[in-house]
Amino acid sequence: MRRFAAVALTAGTLLTGTALVGAPAEASTTHSWAPYNSYGNVSAWGTYTRKGGSTYVTGYLRDGKKNGWTACVRFLFTEGSKKYWSRFKIVGYTSGGTQYNYDGKATVKIKTSSSYSWHLWVQECGRNKKTGKYLYGKGKKLF
Repeated sequence: MRRFAAVALTAGTLLTGTALVGAPAEASTTHSWAPYNSYGNVSAWGTYTRKGGSTYVTGYLRDGKKNGWTACVRFLFTEGSKKYWSRFKIVGYTSGGTQYNYDGKATVKIKTSSSYSWHLWVQECGRNKKTGKYLYGKGKKLF
């Protein structure tokens, strides 16, 4: 009876050991993101994935109405003392192809990535159409 119990325990240990050997070193998982809602007519949301030492961000930026501000969102990727900023704003184009900061209802798709993968922050912002200055909301640490 004791021999049977010892064999069953050994077999169970071997099975558990082989299951762990096959596990990937770094599993990529997708997480959702959204900045703090600092401005009533600006929305941003999406997902980020950490894989292979890099971080990949996709999502949307929305401006809810024409109010003198261009909606924007920015991301801060860090690795040690190194920083990488990525900012998105809604732009329009004239018939001549000139780019301008759009003010009105619109939703655009955004996408960025960085090899800096220690921390990721997101922050809502707006660009004043008259002065051209940016106003930033409270930053949110995602990881």
